[in-house]
Amino acid sequence: MNDSRVKIEVHLIQNFAPSNLNRDDTGQPKSATFGGFRRARISSQCSKRSTRQLWRAGGTSSVGERTKLLKSELTPRLRGVGRTDEQIGMAVNTFLGQFYSKMDGDKTKVLLFVSKDETAKAERLIKQHWERLSTGTLLEAADAKATVTALDKAKMSADIALFGRMLAEQPGRNTDGACQVAHPISTHKVDMEMDFYTAVDDLNPEEETGAGMMGVVGFNSACYYRYALVDRDQLARNLARKTERKKGEWSEKLTEDDYAEADKVIKAFLEAMVYAIPTGKQNSFAAQNLPSFGLFVKRQGGVPISLANAFAKPIRPTKDDDDVVGLSIAALTQHWDATQRVYGAQGVTATSCFHLQQDDRLNGLKDCKEESVEKAIDAITR
Repeated sequence: MNDSRVKIEVHLIQNFAPSNLNRDDTGQPKSATFGGFRRARISSQCSKRSTRQLWRAGGTSSVGERTKLLKSELTPRLRGVGRTDEQIGMAVNTFLGQFYSKMDGDKTKVLLFVSKDETAKAERLIKQHWERLSTGTLLEAADAKATVTALDKAKMSADIALFGRMLAEQPGRNTDGACQVAHPISTHKVDMEMDFYTAVDDLNPEEETGAGMMGVVGFNSACYYRYALVDRDQLARNLARKTERKKGEWSEKLTEDDYAEADKVIKAFLEAMVYAIPTGKQNSFAAQNLPSFGLFVKRQGGVPISLANAFAKPIRPTKDDDDVVGLSIAALTQHWDATQRVYGAQGVTATSCFHLQQDDRLNGLKDCKEESVEKAIDAITR
């Protein structure tokens, strides 16, 4: 798949049993108003973190570190003959302050997002400029420019290339994300529920009654619509470090190898969208539910289209059909058909879908169904 201007969309319908997958500042499940009704919601940040955790656990793709503790990571690597802890602290603080973020004690003031290769390069650069940095002296202009160039040539991890990063104090070193992830919202309106729980003290004397602990936890059960979009060209450029422009044009062209690397990450991302599940309160609820339907769309040109408005009017069970999951899938596929009629193909070159026992709900997507998630992903990425 070597075409340029390609974008890949993911549309999922996923029903979760009672759960509290993503909490707000009060500990309750996150929610939002959509179409005039309260919906269950999971933040896009939560979805991205679930992807990163799945990749880290399975070694599927390279994962960077989001941290304020980069100093703690670098300090042990710099210990050696003739280097005191005070000198090391000074060198790291000076380096991070000049090229990443001001320090707040032993932490950076902001969360940094760095790949393992970039951390290794930072270590080598501190050693290279030890004499200046260990005395708290900033690098001079020429050395500073060379240092930035070296850091920006470090191999970028897949998650940074996808989701991007911002260095507020170093705007020239920001990475534009190649992926957009929507906040999953329920296809139906929800009412939050509360679980009153108690815990018994096992060593209480028999004559004593009452709980050793009690409390409440919020939860809900919701069928979510999930959407994400990947810009293949931007992803390839991020991974290959070919993001410079001159007079509005890209300075370097993408190669087949660049696209091949991007396609590996796209495939891993599509798999993670299907299989990665938020971890919030899972020990209490065990809501390990995979999607009931998935649609993958490949576009070349045209505009991307979220299908969230299929659920602007909340799904409601009826006397004749009380399957919320099936009704959600039917609403999504009908909305897909409507967008195709009204707006045309909008660059669609391929579609594939998978489902669990929903043959009669696919409408115009019947011809693109695949037997498995793996085959659906292969069909859209080949």
